[in-house]
Amino acid sequence: MKNRHYPIKASDFIKEIEPHILKYYKRPGRPTGISHYHFFSAVLYVLRTGILWRDVPTFYGHWHTIYTRFKRWSENGLFWHLLYLLQKKRKSALTASG
Repeated sequence: MKNRHYPIKASDFIKEIEPHILKYYKRPGRPTGISHYHFFSAVLYVLRTGILWRDVPTFYGHWHTIYTRFKRWSENGLFWHLLYLLQKKRKSALTASG
């Protein structure tokens, strides 16, 4: 991973992941305070480093907002579907890098 905080380039995210989110994720109500890109990068950071949610770096956004969205996306299968797509396209691997 070239950038440890943003392992996926924003252009790749917009081209390959965001269309799946927009197709799958139709949540009515207030717009999100954290972009899908920042949220996704934050969760990958947590999964890769094993840090606590409360220790998520603040430049991603508020930890509780990130955790809540992760919980919701995990329960409905969206987050794991996105990870599967990345693995399939070999864009990301959830392995420890030294």
